[in-house]
Amino acid sequence: MQKKFLFYILASTVLTLHPSLAQETKLSAAAAWDSFYGYTFFDKDYKHKDHRQHFTNLFEVNLGAEKEFDNGWSLALYADLYAGINKRQRNYSNGLWGHEIYAIIDNPYGRAMIGETQNVAAQFHINAPKAGKFGINDSEVTNFIANPNWLKDKHHTAFRTLNSTAINTDGTVAKLSYISPEIHNITLGISYIPDTYSRTGLVNRDARYAEDDGYVGAAYYTADLGFAELESSLGYAVFNKDDRDLSLGASLYRLGWTIGGSWRKTDVEGKDYPITHISNTPKLPDLFDNYREGQAWDIGIGYQFGPLKTALSYFESKAKNTSNKDKIWLLSNEFRYDKHLALYLAAAKTDFEGASNAESNRGWALMSGFSVGF
Repeated sequence: MQKKFLFYILASTVLTLHPSLAQETKLSAAAAWDSFYGYTFFDKDYKHKDHRQHFTNLFEVNLGAEKEFDNGWSLALYADLYAGINKRQRNYSNGLWGHEIYAIIDNPYGRAMIGETQNVAAQFHINAPKAGKFGINDSEVTNFIANPNWLKDKHHTAFRTLNSTAINTDGTVAKLSYISPEIHNITLGISYIPDTYSRTGLVNRDARYAEDDGYVGAAYYTADLGFAELESSLGYAVFNKDDRDLSLGASLYRLGWTIGGSWRKTDVEGKDYPITHISNTPKLPDLFDNYREGQAWDIGIGYQFGPLKTALSYFESKAKNTSNKDKIWLLSNEFRYDKHLALYLAAAKTDFEGASNAESNRGWALMSGFSVGF
């Protein structure tokens, strides 16, 4: 099914970029390099489990072709390419490198998206504010302090707790999405996912339900309350007919200050695909899909003054039926020198609790880095 999606996109690209139309098509290209260094202070029981220093580099290239038609219609085709060095969470579509290829059709009736994108609930999601690249959800912090509850490497994928308050189960697997026009400050969206599995998501490729479909609905609401500006989001998803996923988020902005938070809950209904407590195959570790019954929440406050942005946030994730639990406290800062260069400085405290001391990790991390855009 994903190959068919990509075929449609490539066929559209050929038609759009036909020589007779080339002069009417707007082409775009951009690139970015993110470089991060971190030094970790582990608690005494964990100081021999990992390296104290970690150096990560991320690369991104964005290519686009856009064409406008009459009556408010437009077609845009994009190819986003990614690569990482020393990235602990190998969550690109091909491990340490990957791509997202997709098309967007805008018209007076809304927006249609086809290809490798996030679902509408993840696109709409509002959560705790962040400053720079060190966010609190699906956090880069785990590149410096490993979380045994979140494993995504060359051979294994296991999420024993949720790693985000956004609905990210399906990652950027190929899908169809529709987003409505804004009506009375409300925007609605729906996504259909033919195959749930993606290296960018939470599902193990060898799970029995990896190729089952999913449906996601979402709403986004914004309003000027007089004393502050409100943003809020709601998402609901059903994967493989028995995974139920609910997310809520909201934030308030006033005079450079932002306060926000979000919550997500997952549950399994029925007995078709129960959580795997004890696995009989090395490709599926014990509790590899424990994230399917649990909850996560975050809260934070941020401030922006000119080129400086800072945020203090907290994230917690907990499994429903086991003792697996995650806590991340994060202070992050960004200084944007200009549109091409940004500098980052962050500090994090983590407490990752597994079923035993050997499956846990705790400590502090000091992290710095920069982004260069071209």
